[in-house]
Amino acid sequence: MAKLKVTVDPDLCIAAASCMGSAPKFFRMDDDNRAVVVGADGSEAFVQILDVTAAEKAALLEAAGSCPTTAIVVEDVA
Repeated sequence: MAKLKVTVDPDLCIAAASCMGSAPKFFRMDDDNRAVVVGADGSEAFVQILDVTAAEKAALLEAAGSCPTTAIVVEDVA
C-alpha cells in the first residue's frame, strides 16, 4: 500500500471531469462543479491522505496527468 496526499486546487479546476474518468473512485464534483477528492470514509475535500494500492496510485497519477489545468497534485507521504 502507498500513502498519498491528493490535492485539488479549486481555483484551477474547470470541471473538465477527466479525473473522474481516470479514477472515479477518488473524485466527485461538488455543488460548485469543482472536483473534490473522496476519502476512504466517503468524505469529500480538496485535500485527502489516502492509502492506495499500486493500481489505484497509477489511476490517481493518470487523473492528475489528464487534468487540463494541472489542478490535481499527487504526492507520496513518508
